[in-house]
Amino acid sequence: MSENQTAEILKSVKLDKGLTDDSLDEVISNFIKQAIDMVCLYVGEDTLPAKLETIVVRITEAHYVQSMNDADGVKSYSEEGASWSFNDNELGPYTTLLEKYISDRDGQGFKGRVMSW
Repeated sequence: MSENQTAEILKSVKLDKGLTDDSLDEVISNFIKQAIDMVCLYVGEDTLPAKLETIVVRITEAHYVQSMNDADGVKSYSEEGASWSFNDNELGPYTTLLEKYISDRDGQGFKGRVMSW
């Protein structure tokens, strides 16, 4: 994982979440590292492919929301009329995309060919 890649992902997460100061950068960078490790392990890569950065951003944002609401380890959380639901497996919502990446990388993707006799 490159420092530049982590910095770009951190910038995206902060922009999405409206964070303007640097007080949570270390915590969010740790979430990013964990998400990168999970994605790379799943797809069998040593470094995060650029195509999968958005998945890391989304996993990081979900983890950020969960931890900032003191909801680590719970499936749902509600407060003052707002509620959140969390996945047991952080990769769960993205497995279809990850499988598509693996399929395309390994040359097993379909490009829409038509054959006739």
